[in-house]
Amino acid sequence: MKIHLISRNDHDLLKRCYELARKNLYENLVLIGDLFPPCVNQSDIFGVFEGSELLSCFTVFNGFQIPSVVILHTSEVILELTMTYLSQILPKEFVLVSSMIDATSIKQHFSLHNKSVECCMITDRNSALFRASDYSFTNASHEDLNRIDTFYKDNNTFPWNPIQLESQFYFFKERKTKIIACGGTHFETPKLAHLGNILVLPEYRRQSIGENLVSTIGTEILKKKEKISLFVVEDNFPAIHLYHKLGFTYKNNFTIYSCSLS
Repeated sequence: MKIHLISRNDHDLLKRCYELARKNLYENLVLIGDLFPPCVNQSDIFGVFEGSELLSCFTVFNGFQIPSVVILHTSEVILELTMTYLSQILPKEFVLVSSMIDATSIKQHFSLHNKSVECCMITDRNSALFRASDYSFTNASHEDLNRIDTFYKDNNTFPWNPIQLESQFYFFKERKTKIIACGGTHFETPKLAHLGNILVLPEYRRQSIGENLVSTIGTEILKKKEKISLFVVEDNFPAIHLYHKLGFTYKNNFTIYSCSLS
């Protein structure tokens, strides 16, 4: 077995990566997002091959301060090969996102500094219970990019990258020209958008702004997509309660590992 970098222009191989990933759709959700715009433009996509046969794949998204690695839900043998390869190409610090790799496997190859367990929740056109769109929110355009970028960076929001604004699903609310809430999507697939970067400044919380923001974004997504997914930290019970209220149901867990080369 050998690992090769796949060109972003090799649409046949990218399609084969997608076909492999969608066999376990929700376990490979983040990886699938890296295969489609806008994320694909900043992702390195690697294939694991036996001769010309594609056995597995993984992605390294380079749009954040440190790379974000996602590995296909795969066999232990291929996982071992993948982790060994990553230890040779990654910079000192990186994030690894997985629904299947445990801390023990990671520690065999890398130093593990922190982890966060996130619940993946899903809704669709039949299940969503969004409130009526709040027209006090502004649909963000590229003219708003610098202000939104500053808003997220000032509040240490991760993962945020300006390319995410290309989804056209970003909305924000302001008071006296100051942005007080914003949200949109992390990634997209042809049929799904992943809700993310939902942020309301602390002094404006408990005023239904977050609920209205999610409803506004979600309504716009479902005009173009069939499903919405999101991640929420497993012990963030108020947020989980809100998402249940809006028609989201639990699907599975992902773990986000903060790592460095040993």
